[in-house]
Amino acid sequence: MKRYKSAKQFADINITPLVDVVLVLLIIFMVTTPMLVKGIKVNLPKTSTSSANIGKKDIVISIDKKGNYYIDKVLVKDNALRDFLKSHRNKEVIIKSDKSVAYGIVVKLIDIVKTSGISRVGLATEPKK
Repeated sequence: MKRYKSAKQFADINITPLVDVVLVLLIIFMVTTPMLVKGIKVNLPKTSTSSANIGKKDIVISIDKKGNYYIDKVLVKDNALRDFLKSHRNKEVIIKSDKSVAYGIVVKLIDIVKTSGISRVGLATEPKK
């Protein structure tokens, strides 16, 4: 019986593809993370207590300086807002209002939310530094 000399096999792990995948994922997360902020940018009032925790399933309604309502970044009118909220009664609403908006406009929005059948309403604020 003849014995053949076998070539030595190397058991090295090639990590180059792994590093490539990890870097691509890092770039994807860095690009998409700023887009996860719900609603339009408003100048929130500052408080010493904590702000409402905004979850993925929460409805965020923003009020800009002019008193316009936005769901995420879409401008909505009162009637469309009522219809939308009536179809999402099991969710929580977070209100992000610019600090220069009149108190009556915020109360009007809270009334629209409550009369639509949603009982959980939170107000977003920024913490004082």
